Amino acid sequence: MRTYCIIIPVTFGTASAFAGVRSNTAQILPLMRSTELHMVQNASPFSAIADVLNPIKQSSAWNGGLAGGGGAGAGQQVVESFISSLNSRADPATIVEFFSDDVNFVDTSYYNPIVGKEQLLKHFYLHAGSSALSTFSKTASFSAAAIVVDDIVSVSEKLSELSKVCVMYHLADDDGKDVADSTAITFYTITSDGKISSAFDVTEPKSPKPGDSGLKLLKTVSNLIGDESIVMKSDNINENEQSVSAVEKYFEAWNARDMKRAVSQFTEDCSVRDLQYDNAFSNRDELEKHLLRCKDCLPSSFNFVIDDIAITSQKAGVLWHVENNGEPLSFTRGCSFYTLRNGLIESGFDIPEKAPPKTGFLKTITSKFEAEPIRLIPAALWVAYMYILFISDGILPGANALQLEQRTWEEVRDLSINFFLVSPLLKLPFSPVVHPMLEGVFNLLLSWAAMFACFLSDERKNKPNILPFGPMLVGMQFLTSGFLLPYLFTRTPEFESQVYREDIDGELQAKVGEWRPLGGFLGTVGTASIIWAFIGRPEFGEFSDRYNSFIDLLSIDRVGSSFIVDLAIFAIFQSWFVDDDLQRRGVAEGKLEVLRNVAKYVPFFGLAAYITLRPELPSRSTVRSSE
Repeated sequence: MRTYCIIIPVTFGTASAFAGVRSNTAQILPLMRSTELHMVQNASPFSAIADVLNPIKQSSAWNGGLAGGGGAGAGQQVVESFISSLNSRADPATIVEFFSDDVNFVDTSYYNPIVGKEQLLKHFYLHAGSSALSTFSKTASFSAAAIVVDDIVSVSEKLSELSKVCVMYHLADDDGKDVADSTAITFYTITSDGKISSAFDVTEPKSPKPGDSGLKLLKTVSNLIGDESIVMKSDNINENEQSVSAVEKYFEAWNARDMKRAVSQFTEDCSVRDLQYDNAFSNRDELEKHLLRCKDCLPSSFNFVIDDIAITSQKAGVLWHVENNGEPLSFTRGCSFYTLRNGLIESGFDIPEKAPPKTGFLKTITSKFEAEPIRLIPAALWVAYMYILFISDGILPGANALQLEQRTWEEVRDLSINFFLVSPLLKLPFSPVVHPMLEGVFNLLLSWAAMFACFLSDERKNKPNILPFGPMLVGMQFLTSGFLLPYLFTRTPEFESQVYREDIDGELQAKVGEWRPLGGFLGTVGTASIIWAFIGRPEFGEFSDRYNSFIDLLSIDRVGSSFIVDLAIFAIFQSWFVDDDLQRRGVAEGKLEVLRNVAKYVPFFGLAAYITLRPELPSRSTVRSSE
């Protein structure tokens, strides 16, 4: 039985002052792997049937005796359907419909809460596979196959018309084996119209457990981490005074540092586990010793505050946080799950919030490298590029960028004024004189960077990227490869085989990205830049004279020499966009091979030709009208 109890949790990679235990689940949850089918809203019935046939991917069904009575079952059914949709790999656009428009979703694997359905949808797409409630990845790289519910408690509140559901679960792999250190608790609030308005999810820390060291660290830094924004307090915590009294008395006694009274709220044979520690506390005496040790580690100004409770006569789920002199502390939230017997706490399991560094975002990044190790090439090249350009001395000519050499910034200013050769061609009076070959390289590079706008369809609502492509494209006009390379190694893989123009994130982006003349226009600018390098500004002499003076300039010029590096990087990585772009246009692998290879392997001009000749993204309205 997986049983749970609060043991004064203190996070910060920390320990808790409460505790909880894990034993044979079947003793408490004989229906843990039920074959009852809970249909998912708008999900495929075939995937739901497949879940029934595969016990690893079944949703957990619970009989009425586990709910809190009254309308509690409705909220519980919403949560069960949500978990079932996660296990059946429903599309995030379907999953997000379980939530209210203003949902407050806290996954403690990440630093910030996700507020609003639109942001939650982006989170589900972007971080799939990075944590249990972030949806499962479409790739096979994520080891966990399903969420397995271990216990659940559900109540409804008459005054607020809200349902509260607390779920304890763990992850299982494809073979039905438990995933190590994957036990978690989620506290949900469900509105009267059946939408999840808030969710707080916390997962046990990885082994080895931090133990007392976390408590001591929290005590040391407590004055530095106050944060009012962490509180998720309900206005109606307790509508059932009698059944919640043991839990409340336990908190009150702990905050008063009266450990005798605290342990008196537990049965003599209680089993309690604090997941900050490796072992359970199996009776009142062991529990009291643990609480006294925690008491010695923490100052008297620390209190544990109940934010919300879902409780019946047999079970309780608690959402809480820690305060120091009445001020909430960052990274000190947590959830606990209790079983009750004759009004006393029989068992408990407590999980405090993970301390920084949070692992969710890191898992999102690392999963991309695991799925496609080739991403290590642009990642390593980006690190080398930034070091060589900004920090190193002696690898590239000239002073490093951090020295803020006046000559460097004047050169950047003059090149910017002559952007796309408009000022010198119009002979504007403020146009500075710059070496024509440097101007040619600069404007060729920027027209090439702008040409990547044809891949704006790589950013969509159902395919967000960690680094949004629009801002990265703008950044490429200023730091070229400094923005291109990180986008390449962090971008979301393409899974769609047909994308529509309306799917592109933003009307302007859709118009620019699918504007067929873009290739011809930027190709002309690039060609003019090359011609200008050879014949522009006659005062710089014939080709041999201007070439020699250009080489002399590069020998002392960090900016100019970095442009040559950028041209090489663009030529190498231009091909990385093409296959995915053709895929979302419905072009199968092996089709349009000539255009595909020209776009991938002919620098600059091949990309210009590709933009002009590639198939258009269809419009949904056009497709409907043709049908």
